[in-house]
Amino acid sequence: MKLLRSSILFLILLLSAAVNAQPYFQWNDSIQVKIGGNYIANPWAGGLNFIQASNIDLNMDGIQDLFIFDRTGNKIRTYINNGTAGTVDFKYAPEYESKFPNLHDWALLRDYNCDGKEDIFSYSVGGFSVYKNTSSFASGLQFTLVTSLQYSMYNPPTPTSMYNLFVSSVDIPAIADIDNDGDLDIITFGILGTYLEYHQNQSMEHYGTCDSLKFEMKNRCWGYAAENMYSNVFTLHDTCYGNVVNPGLDPDSTNIGPRGGNRHSGSCELCLDLDGDNDKDLVVGGISYNNLTMVTNGGTPSASSMSAVDGAFPSNNGSSAAVDMATFPCGYNVDVNYDGVKDLIVSPNTAGSSENFNSLIYYKNAGTNSFPVFQYQQSNLLQDNMIDVGEGAYPVFFDYDNDGLKDLFIGNYGYFTSTGFRHQIAQFKNIGTASVPKFELVTRDYASLSTLSISNMVPAFGDLDGDGDADMVIGSFDGRLFYFENTASPGAGANFVLSQSNLKNSNNRIIDVGDFAVPQIVDLDSDGKNDIIIGGRNGKIAYYHHIGSASAAIPVMDSVTHFFGNIKVNLPGYSTGYSYPFIFKQNGITKLLVGEESGYLRLYDNIDGNLAGNFTLVDSTFENIFQGTRTSPNGADIDNDGIMDMIIGNYEGGVSYYKGSSGPSSVPKTENFIHWNFDLFPNPANNTVTIKIRSDNNSYYTIELFSIMGQLITSQKTIDKSIILNTQNLSQGVYICKVTERTADGGIKGGGQIKRVIIHH
Repeated sequence: MKLLRSSILFLILLLSAAVNAQPYFQWNDSIQVKIGGNYIANPWAGGLNFIQASNIDLNMDGIQDLFIFDRTGNKIRTYINNGTAGTVDFKYAPEYESKFPNLHDWALLRDYNCDGKEDIFSYSVGGFSVYKNTSSFASGLQFTLVTSLQYSMYNPPTPTSMYNLFVSSVDIPAIADIDNDGDLDIITFGILGTYLEYHQNQSMEHYGTCDSLKFEMKNRCWGYAAENMYSNVFTLHDTCYGNVVNPGLDPDSTNIGPRGGNRHSGSCELCLDLDGDNDKDLVVGGISYNNLTMVTNGGTPSASSMSAVDGAFPSNNGSSAAVDMATFPCGYNVDVNYDGVKDLIVSPNTAGSSENFNSLIYYKNAGTNSFPVFQYQQSNLLQDNMIDVGEGAYPVFFDYDNDGLKDLFIGNYGYFTSTGFRHQIAQFKNIGTASVPKFELVTRDYASLSTLSISNMVPAFGDLDGDGDADMVIGSFDGRLFYFENTASPGAGANFVLSQSNLKNSNNRIIDVGDFAVPQIVDLDSDGKNDIIIGGRNGKIAYYHHIGSASAAIPVMDSVTHFFGNIKVNLPGYSTGYSYPFIFKQNGITKLLVGEESGYLRLYDNIDGNLAGNFTLVDSTFENIFQGTRTSPNGADIDNDGIMDMIIGNYEGGVSYYKGSSGPSSVPKTENFIHWNFDLFPNPANNTVTIKIRSDNNSYYTIELFSIMGQLITSQKTIDKSIILNTQNLSQGVYICKVTERTADGGIKGGGQIKRVIIHH
């Protein structure tokens, strides 16, 4: 038994070492950043665009923290409340993000079972799923799936009328106790729009407790209010054609006649008591409109009847500033300043067509939860304390002033404005020392490049004319490159002059990779002249070799391939990949990191001496780093410790800093006597994962799959060099795959190889 326990302990330690075998980089927030003369609290928090906000106690300290879900890349961001009463005081804490299940489109946290812990309601195809919060002080934050698709009885008491409680992917429902009986009900627009459906939770009625999710349709047009099918104007006292039998309230005899809803393109609902009369009023936003509309409930908790409409909310509710966003603002009732009273956050609910920089409006509640008075505070909550460049962030380190310190430049897709996107490159000067870097924002529009109207600016720096200083290339939305020569005197700060608007190849044809050109300047073949590799929307990488004179004012580039390394980072079924390549050296060996649309990073090797061949995918979820969609890595040793550090941008417009470490030295030295390897794909996996062994001998192998805690899931032997494991019944999360080579008598030959696999249903 002791031997068995020791073996299990060794395996767990080995697996832990394997999981951390490549901890080259770890998220770090030690580097200070100054914006507007002040050091900001969360510079590396990764940006925010189109968010949904909820309160939750993340660290079990009894204080309500903040959960942010961004539609941009379905990215979760978590903030710990430092507990300063009456003050907005949040610290970005990414360590809690992986505790949440895979969520997409929308996610709201509500306590449905009255245990004081917020549960998860999130979009599922055709409706929504629910996860129960099963956290404890001992186990930490964790959730358990309750239902993957919530149902409701649409024509009670007919049992055969149970259907999925429909909420579309672009809608956000109101999840609140409408009838004040202690359980959570649902208000959402019907599938055809116009009317609001009231799905009453029957938990209290049937069981006398609030811990169940048993819904019945009680009214097909809650409050007898109908939204116009062509505008966000509400008609009150509507008779509601097609309502359920005996709805919650008999319609007024003076109501307007029947109406039919025939379209529904996107709405968000928030129900709360706005006037202290104990019933729930409605705040609603629409996909085509710039305002929030308040619809006042003149009825009772059990018999709602809307009596007034205000299209300038919350200007008449304590604030002089009504919500005015480009399109589709939505409201969230959360405690922002830790005073025990819920405030109002407003953010757009659509990507690419609304504010992306000042996109979190904060209204402080100067009243009570039952009679709120919302007062405008700011339009950039949290964003004012992070690096945020709007939509899309493409960072690169470059010492522009030749002081020996790496500065930071961040291109972007653009800041949203009323006249379109404003495309710029932000410049941050390194004001620290060689070992303690610090950055300060100099300008959001370096060299006034926005005047050139280059869409989706992706900068790259490197010497292309052989004069010893770095020139600049900017990749653009249309897949082309803008070449800027550095004309500065030796040792002086960079001075870039546009030399060619569309950089051409050796055949005098414009270099074009389709859309979203992402360049890097690097000497791939070590001939002393810098080449260019270019990622793009199609998920591939192009390679252009510098074949001209090293000192030519404009480099002569020859297209080698548009399928460099046989790399294509598109996920299965996707026509886009948004590859962002970053070539670097590790111990003298060339490596390639590629950011992609999925939000993960891919690591490739087998590059040196193989520029025309297929590169080897080492890890498709490198370091398990996930920073939202369209990640953009760049690296440099910015703290002078001899190890490369990394910065990663994402489409939320922010960046994250990862400090390099010497983790690989802790890898068990089994690789010295293992002369084979294995590939594992797809990764993340869904229903199956394929293990393919790359070996020249005819040994047989054992394939073992373990949970992250070391529990053996399955063990299979094979004499073939390929096997498919069924993973459809496994919970989502990180697993360990261990492959060992066996001798003829069943013993282990040499050692084993271990890789992570993520199950993602």
